[in-house]
Amino acid sequence: MSTEQPDTSFAIRPAAASPAVRAAAARAFLAEELEPNTKRAYLSDVNAWVRYCTEKNLPEWPIDADTIVNYIEHLVVTGKALKTIQRRIGGLRSALKAAGRPLETHVAEAASRALVVARKKIMKEGTREPDAESPQEPAGGSRRGRGKAPAFTVAEMRRICEACPPRLLGVRDRAMFLLGFAIGARRSELSALDIGDVTEVERGLEIHVRWSKTGTERFPKVPYGQHLSTCPVRAWRAWLAASGLVDGAAFRHIDRYGRLRNRLSPEGVGDALTAAAARAGLGHRTAHGLRSGMATEGRRAKHDAIAIARQGGWAPYSREMLGYMQVIDEWEDNPLYGIGL
Repeated sequence: MSTEQPDTSFAIRPAAASPAVRAAAARAFLAEELEPNTKRAYLSDVNAWVRYCTEKNLPEWPIDADTIVNYIEHLVVTGKALKTIQRRIGGLRSALKAAGRPLETHVAEAASRALVVARKKIMKEGTREPDAESPQEPAGGSRRGRGKAPAFTVAEMRRICEACPPRLLGVRDRAMFLLGFAIGARRSELSALDIGDVTEVERGLEIHVRWSKTGTERFPKVPYGQHLSTCPVRAWRAWLAASGLVDGAAFRHIDRYGRLRNRLSPEGVGDALTAAAARAGLGHRTAHGLRSGMATEGRRAKHDAIAIARQGGWAPYSREMLGYMQVIDEWEDNPLYGIGL
């Protein structure tokens, strides 16, 4: 019987290594002679790289020029701030160097050129939110510069669905986005959803949201949509038929060969939505727009605030929900209408 001891040195390992081994190796390295802030930064950057490689079914090492350029492009497309992208690449390079595995010269040069392109693209857009991943927060806990995520309208959801690619990934995205919009889901709730949490009934779907940020479960109902292209019930059925899934995680990563992999993380859900919005020509959008979109569009259709709160898991008349609906109420229920001005 082997008496081999576990390797506790930091190393970038092939993707075949288990996530536990990779995580243990990274943490062992980070626990040694580094300042606390540097440890946290390296850990964040290494974990981001490992997560990307795992979701794309790529080896973590060795890193070639195409892979590092594609990674930088992924960070741009998924809406990361320029400082975040620069930190991700700089932290990864520093961690590799400290581990005795520096990037080859031509790979490092490709990364530098890609960062220049990323900077130009982001500066040209001019709409990128401030860095949402920075660990630096002002007193009070709220990050600076982050406004409300724009709510998706039904018309925008239709555009997103129409832009979904005609393959398994597109079928998954349509089901995930439409279901998320229908129940006002957070990205973490879509990530945690299992096949068994969705029950087909005569009038549509009954959803069991077992996990939420507030710790309270809920049971929203999803009726059939008026249009085939945006019907969440039909989109869910299409996903089950195309994927062949019968249990476990409802929404999963799909590799470049079209094979189902592990459960999508909350970040994976958000990245998928951001990429889909970009494909539809909607610019940089985030998954929270699904949640706020259900509230605003429900209010636009004259639905009661209590019914909207129940569907999305808000407390009745919560300030967050009322803030979403205020955008509609300020016009639809404007006190100047009908007064004879």
